[in-house]
Amino acid sequence: MDLAALRDLRLRVQGLRHPFDASAPESVRRFVAVQAQEFLPAQWGLAQRVPAERRPDAASTLADLDAGRILRTHVLRPTWHFLHPDDARWVLELSAERVHRASGSMYRTTGVEGDVAARALDVVAGAVEGGHRTRAELSVALAAAGLPSTGVPMAYVVMRAELERVVISGANAGKQRTYAAFDERVPPSPPRDRADALVELAMRFIASRGPVTDRDFAAWSGFTLTDTRRAFADAIERADAAGRPLATVDVDGVDHLVEAAALEAPASDPSHPDPSPRVDLLQAYDEYIMGYASPRTYLHRTGDEVVHAEFPLHALMLDGVMVGRWAPPVASGTPTVRIVPWVASTPDEEAALAASVVELERFLGTDLAVAVEPESAPG
Repeated sequence: MDLAALRDLRLRVQGLRHPFDASAPESVRRFVAVQAQEFLPAQWGLAQRVPAERRPDAASTLADLDAGRILRTHVLRPTWHFLHPDDARWVLELSAERVHRASGSMYRTTGVEGDVAARALDVVAGAVEGGHRTRAELSVALAAAGLPSTGVPMAYVVMRAELERVVISGANAGKQRTYAAFDERVPPSPPRDRADALVELAMRFIASRGPVTDRDFAAWSGFTLTDTRRAFADAIERADAAGRPLATVDVDGVDHLVEAAALEAPASDPSHPDPSPRVDLLQAYDEYIMGYASPRTYLHRTGDEVVHAEFPLHALMLDGVMVGRWAPPVASGTPTVRIVPWVASTPDEEAALAASVVELERFLGTDLAVAVEPESAPG
């Protein structure tokens, strides 16, 4: 399989072509965990995977977050991710021990360990018993108890509280995020065997992002290659037993795993042909980018010298290839999308970009101006 075929298959499996997720929460459920550093752009990434006729707008995805149908917390590497409530408990249980080990030196540096950590978690738990609390409100409660309440030390207090299943995202208070009691937002479930949980994570990673390698899974999940190779081997056996076998495809001499059904599915729907060319405005941490290990050669055209960073704010994609960067509108002034192309566009490509801007307008619920600007310097 060459890189063009790899791109096409990943775009279909991810749902960026012929979107098939029933809703934004169902998109999160399919991906298990969706990287979500940037709050609104990450919601746009979910909406792009829902068919146009029922695609949510920003108000709808925010309502899903407020209601707890989508949760946001630190997990895996760790960084901000969206999780579905049905997956939050077992994914955090699986991830917490490794993240605690990786954060050990920072716990010691910030003093967020031992008795201090235990007391801080008790204070945070008490604060959210009475309702959803902003970070500022948690800071006040911690300061009153003489515990770390500002800066990096407080950040590690809150992250420990997330990893220990004390708090998770709550309903937004205006433009501020809040924290809620974990058990209020996440349904109960029995503890899971670590190996079993890791295999499920691997199987769902393959199903939602394939074709992938064990290195891709390790980079995305933060687990060791030893863990991921064992999980992939077990995933092959479990998929066969479940009647959903995995297939191996060769990409430049490297074996990649994908669900066999994805290879058998038609590349396009004759009644809804793929637009050509197709421009996608992807957020910088979209799973089409972050779901794979470096070097991400599939993001670049064959033969091109890669002189630009892979995370240039947000990614302007042409038929699955990164050809520039973009920035969503800022809160003040005329809503304007900034486009910084790296290559000249044809009239058809300009029309495809205009169509993608219309999709973004529908999501944001506002008309947008477009400013095309030259790249000032490579990278």
